[in-house]
Amino acid sequence: MARERPAALVVALALVLAATATVSAMVHSSNPTSLPNALSVAGDAESTAVYCTGLSAAGGGAAGVVSFLNTQPHARTLSVTVVSDTGRRVTRRLTVAAASTARVAPSSWLGGHSYGLEAVVDGGGVVAEEVGAGASALAPCVAGGVTSWYASGFDTKVGSSAVLSFFNPTATPAVIDVTTYSSTGYAAPAPFQGFAVGPHDQVEINLGAQVVNTDNVGVGVSVVRGAVAVLGVQRSGAVTSFMTGSASPSTLAWFPQVTTAAAARAEIRLTNPSSQPADVTVAVSLGSFHVVPRTVTVAARATGLVTITPNPAIPAAGFASLRVHSSQPVVAALATGSAAGLSLSAPIGPRREFLVSDFSGRGFATATLTNVGARPLAVALRTLATPGSTATTTSATVPGGATVALRTLFAGLGPLHDRSFFVSAPRPALVATLTLPGRPAGVVVVAPLDGR
Repeated sequence: MARERPAALVVALALVLAATATVSAMVHSSNPTSLPNALSVAGDAESTAVYCTGLSAAGGGAAGVVSFLNTQPHARTLSVTVVSDTGRRVTRRLTVAAASTARVAPSSWLGGHSYGLEAVVDGGGVVAEEVGAGASALAPCVAGGVTSWYASGFDTKVGSSAVLSFFNPTATPAVIDVTTYSSTGYAAPAPFQGFAVGPHDQVEINLGAQVVNTDNVGVGVSVVRGAVAVLGVQRSGAVTSFMTGSASPSTLAWFPQVTTAAAARAEIRLTNPSSQPADVTVAVSLGSFHVVPRTVTVAARATGLVTITPNPAIPAAGFASLRVHSSQPVVAALATGSAAGLSLSAPIGPRREFLVSDFSGRGFATATLTNVGARPLAVALRTLATPGSTATTTSATVPGGATVALRTLFAGLGPLHDRSFFVSAPRPALVATLTLPGRPAGVVVVAPLDGR
């Protein structure tokens, strides 16, 4: 009997292990539909982290700073590590006062060509933004890596360049496959397959090295091991922009503030990574004008575009609000600019909360809120609390399907220069859109941080 009991225990243990292995094999990691950012982290968290990538040395075309904003009424201490593509790294401590900002210029900390940055915070409520030189290219830093990433609209033609910057925020190596798409189809260049990023390392790949002299290049990044933070850096003529991308293709996208100004260019650039053609319709709302929806069919695993301006069917009459609908999930991007070059921006999905902050120091030319739903949407605007004072909240309502300027909706808001505040709604039907001052008007579109 004594021998039978151990044998029975061994059999039982083996069955438990086998069942555990079966369950583990059935569970697969899933990529979130949206890219993570630090605004989603609770202010009372014991510790948080933010990750940035894509800034370059002064001669690299994407020089700039990382701007940290502490949205809490208490000071936060950060342990900031800057790494370069040469493998060098340096760590320093940084204190950010309540409701204040602090900036780090990675290229002033150590040598290299391109940089990644990670900051560990002794609590929640600290967000970060990458601000390019001249404050015309901005991108939110993220709170973690992703396992897939898509973007559209890159340009590798002569006079332009496009790179993908990767930062591995984990302690294990990451392995990446990159697929490219163009009007002639898709490719999986051998140098872009099995691409490795070491633990807490930053590396870049030059799309133009394999996709030569091509306009409107789409990319799909699949992380086959680990997770990475990704940022696209587009240099088009004299214009640099940061492409934040999307975690997955979608059948719907909104671009509520698209310029139609004279001498401006505005295009919706599309990538169809599916195996079926995508019939895409772009509904255009422009003041009192009736604009026939623009349509295009994008071949399977290829790219296409819809020109908004200059377009004889669309008047030069301020800002248009666009809704993109596709029969197949696609990746959309907005390309805006002039003869000097184009700037890329990813669509902003509807959320419950956004942070509007003047990270550039230039203020905003326009700042709007869009209700993508059919019902009226109650919106609250909340200022940041400071030591000795509490946050103030103001409420307003955005009609169904409407786009309204922030300063119209909240009449007492005042100038948007050097300001930070939250806007929120009870359901995820809100889209915030920001443009920076520039000429032609509205060609520099920047992403607010959202409360995913």
